[in-house]
Amino acid sequence: MRKPMKHLHFKELPSTQLKAIELIEEHNSILISAQKQTQGRGRRDNNWEDLENSLAFSFNISPTGKPTLLALEIAITLAKYFDEDNLSLKWPNDIYNEKGKKVIGILVNKEGDDYIIGIGINYGPVTKSTHNNYGQLKSGHLLNEEEYKTLPEQIYKYICENRLNDHDIISKWSRLSFHINQKCKVIDGDEIITGTFEGIGEYGEALIKNGDKIEKAYTGSLLLD
Repeated sequence: MRKPMKHLHFKELPSTQLKAIELIEEHNSILISAQKQTQGRGRRDNNWEDLENSLAFSFNISPTGKPTLLALEIAITLAKYFDEDNLSLKWPNDIYNEKGKKVIGILVNKEGDDYIIGIGINYGPVTKSTHNNYGQLKSGHLLNEEEYKTLPEQIYKYICENRLNDHDIISKWSRLSFHINQKCKVIDGDEIITGTFEGIGEYGEALIKNGDKIEKAYTGSLLLD
């Protein structure tokens, strides 16, 4: 029998992602949240800047279809959860507010048979940041101590109750993206693909049109012109 979800909340952790990976074998379903992260992880081993009034949590979840669409599915569901905030999506797994500032980041790690999702949300006011592209989700909302614990659990439950199939992921993501038909470049190591962002393919890959040719980018960082 599958065990119920175990939620462990901490005042401070190096990384919710690392703690989830450490404890996953003890629990079939686990949610790790922290009021503060000191060594938060982003995509491609980048550091995740821990800001005041931000949520940090990680959990394991299985793909409903193609694993490469999992991060996109999570992004769509988060945008729906915060529907009133008019969020939009940036490939491959960032969420922006209507002012064009990043407010949510998503990380997916595969550990054995488990997929560990890490989510960072700039929930309330940001007074100090080394990255001027960061924004806030809820202007003026100061998180209280209880919300650091209860909000991740509410969001996790919403994600689990609103799963999407592959077709819906691709169509819904495309409707929520703010950079369809915009000129861009995708940088993946030494490889750079430039052109117009046409959408995503069946595996969640970016489709970049350059002249009469469509190039595909499966990983990398997207920069808009």
